[in-house]
Amino acid sequence: MASLVDGVGHHSQQSHSLPRNLKLKEKTPGSLSTAQPHAPKEREQFRGWLLKWTNYIKGYQKRWFVLSNGLLSYYRTQEEMAHTCRGTINLAGACIDTVDSTNFVVTNGASQVFHLRALNEVERQRWVTALELAKAKAIKNLEEFSDEDIASQSKEDEKSLHLLSEKLSEVTATHNLILQKHHDILKTLAELDDKELAQSGSGSLTKLKEKIAMFKITSSAMAKVSEDYLLLATSMEKHWLKQLQHEKSLRAEIQENFETLAKQMHSFENQARRVSQRGGLEDSGTLDLLSKDLHVHVGNSNQKSHLSSSKPHPLLKTSEESPKVPGGAQRVSHAPKKGVTFDLPKSSSPSPPPFSSYPFDGREEEEEEGSDEDGDDDKFFDAPEADESYLAPPTKHGMSHKRTPSSISVNEAVPVPSTALPENIPASTSCNRIQSFLTPSSDMLQDDAKPTLEYRRKTISPRPNAKINLWTIMKNCIGKELTKIPMPVHFGEPLSFLQRISEDITYYEILNNAAACSSTLEEAAFVAAFAASSYESTAIRVNKPFNPMLGETFECDRRAEYGWRVLFEQVSHHPPMLAMHAEHKEWTLWQEYTLASKFRGKYIQCFPVGGVHLIIHRSGSHYTWNKVVTTIHNIIVGKLWVDNAGEMTVLNHTTKEKCEVKYHSYSYFTRERQRKITGHCFDKDGTPQYVVRGYWDEYLECAPILSYNGKNPVTGPAREMWRVFPRPPGSEAMYHFSEFTCSLNEMEDGVAPTDSRHRPDQRIMEDGDFDEANRVKALLEEKQRARRRMRESLQAKAAEAAERGNTEEAAKLEKEATYSPAWFIKEYDPFTNSMMHVYKGGYWECKRKGDWPSDLPDIYEL
Repeated sequence: MASLVDGVGHHSQQSHSLPRNLKLKEKTPGSLSTAQPHAPKEREQFRGWLLKWTNYIKGYQKRWFVLSNGLLSYYRTQEEMAHTCRGTINLAGACIDTVDSTNFVVTNGASQVFHLRALNEVERQRWVTALELAKAKAIKNLEEFSDEDIASQSKEDEKSLHLLSEKLSEVTATHNLILQKHHDILKTLAELDDKELAQSGSGSLTKLKEKIAMFKITSSAMAKVSEDYLLLATSMEKHWLKQLQHEKSLRAEIQENFETLAKQMHSFENQARRVSQRGGLEDSGTLDLLSKDLHVHVGNSNQKSHLSSSKPHPLLKTSEESPKVPGGAQRVSHAPKKGVTFDLPKSSSPSPPPFSSYPFDGREEEEEEGSDEDGDDDKFFDAPEADESYLAPPTKHGMSHKRTPSSISVNEAVPVPSTALPENIPASTSCNRIQSFLTPSSDMLQDDAKPTLEYRRKTISPRPNAKINLWTIMKNCIGKELTKIPMPVHFGEPLSFLQRISEDITYYEILNNAAACSSTLEEAAFVAAFAASSYESTAIRVNKPFNPMLGETFECDRRAEYGWRVLFEQVSHHPPMLAMHAEHKEWTLWQEYTLASKFRGKYIQCFPVGGVHLIIHRSGSHYTWNKVVTTIHNIIVGKLWVDNAGEMTVLNHTTKEKCEVKYHSYSYFTRERQRKITGHCFDKDGTPQYVVRGYWDEYLECAPILSYNGKNPVTGPAREMWRVFPRPPGSEAMYHFSEFTCSLNEMEDGVAPTDSRHRPDQRIMEDGDFDEANRVKALLEEKQRARRRMRESLQAKAAEAAERGNTEEAAKLEKEATYSPAWFIKEYDPFTNSMMHVYKGGYWECKRKGDWPSDLPDIYEL
């Protein structure tokens, strides 16, 4: 007990001796201070006056900003530093955007946005440079600090448990000793019969007295050890009861907040339903009154779209013009749709607007900001999402104050799967299978491929008008780990995530056109357009696909129609990871894909982990690129809408050329179109040669740079590389699926028994029986958990066998416990200097023979 108290006291003294913010020399108002050298324990600071945008009434106001320890904070005056902080942004998760010579923006993606103005360009650059350096340092140290905090808490818990364990061991040892002494006394008493007592006399009595004395001493020791254990356990009990009470209060508070939100949502639904029955939601005044209840501005349903109709794509024909187009996306039909009880009724307007209004509060930010620290980071793979109805953010027109879109930093530290290289693989080793992708396979060179189906469906059954109580679901989720929350199918769509990713090849003709380019720089621009096309469906489709089961596969063989085929496999479940391999006679495409997410209360940020590889056979170019950050807004209240933001680099490893594009995040303070993409193609010397521009939900074009007018490039005629295809009629009732998407879950003969088309809960949901789909989904997930527990049990047995020295049995058990993908193998990738799953072959040969391996996992049988 004394050592425990001493340890706690010593820890407390250390915690209070940490250095506080040091007062540096302050400049006069209007000037900026530079970071000064300090003692090693001091925190570097950068402080000064900046103009900060507050609202449209007060405009820019002078504020005192302090950059310290990776945090940017501001105050109304320097004196406020002692007691009131008006706002803080953690730079580790922030984005810094330069607007013009004096203006710049600092944002953490959603909750905090600082629109700032310096006195001149020099001071603006000094601030931006200081912020970028602080951000880089914060990102570098973020994971280390997080690990230290977790380790510190873990060590305290381990220390407490260790003390209890030691005391319990002492109690147990003393108890065993007492039992032994008690046994000795009983044995001595048994020997003392009347005959022996008469013969032995006092000798046996003396022996008995000695044993009784030893028993008394041992019992006293037992009492002392038990008393110490009781005191220690009592003190620990108070600590854990306090922790438990704290957790209970948090749970009650969260439950109360969710219940309040559910009641507000229910009230809002009833009001909206009554207004709809009286003649729709066309009265903007009535609609505004309703929207204020939840601070969700839905907008006037008679508003016209600012997106003008565009001429047909010169390179990619529509599905009506060409049979080789697998379908696509659309820019319209964004109106809310009936289906779930917390949806707004469909507007009675004959032409619903593609963009509805989004809430904007003109009050001064400082009344709401305060100190807003970032929340804890969570690994999150099964986010709760609303129904498929989509409410896009607004496009504001006529604003006198123009601001640059804020963006999300792709460098923000997130938990990612380890890609450490095995020690036995040198960095110079090449992946032999990757070398085989340089030329098309023999199957791709044959022209005798037959369609896997004579006729492919272009529609699916409409989504039923299923009602669900949001509060019932959220209440059952409180206190559970996010990754273990079973989400009802009401929030999803009848597709597996493998099938959803296969839609990335919808615009495959972009790659065909890239292969036909005479310039590798223009080829890189087309590859960037192909990468952008994979995001177009997120503009209107926000439903969650089914999480694939471990070992689940999906094939899509469209050689007869489009000239390509693709294979997917779920190669890992914790973390969820898929691998894909697509091939065409002009190109080969493969990737490994997983997702790290952060739940921020009002929105979720999804960070794709893993690279994409592409080889153009004609030019021999080998490309890799990264995916950008996807943010899902309005997780709890309001309609879901998706934004894609960040920087993407398409690198040609063969020629060292690259295309750098930026996905601009949504901003309320710009007159420009949202979802904008800008970028440049650079030659191997780093000189920009092409300009790339467009929007990830509509089109993308490139233009050669002819000369420069100052800093502005003068470009030649633009070439449109990609434009979205229109959705088929009635797609709103079919989860906003394209014709190509509708065909993905259609059953085909000869596919593997692990194919997503065989998944029963997904098929039942497509047929419209949501309740039965939820029941079957729960059974399949429990079966998967049982298989995981069995593998964990085998691993434990293997460890026990290894401890016993039985290496042969340990190796056998370890092999049985280790899951290995059927069609992909993990190999070293020299282009990204990491390990990744690549296709090892054999799938299409097994399909051709109709002979599948006997060790394929049985994942669908119940």
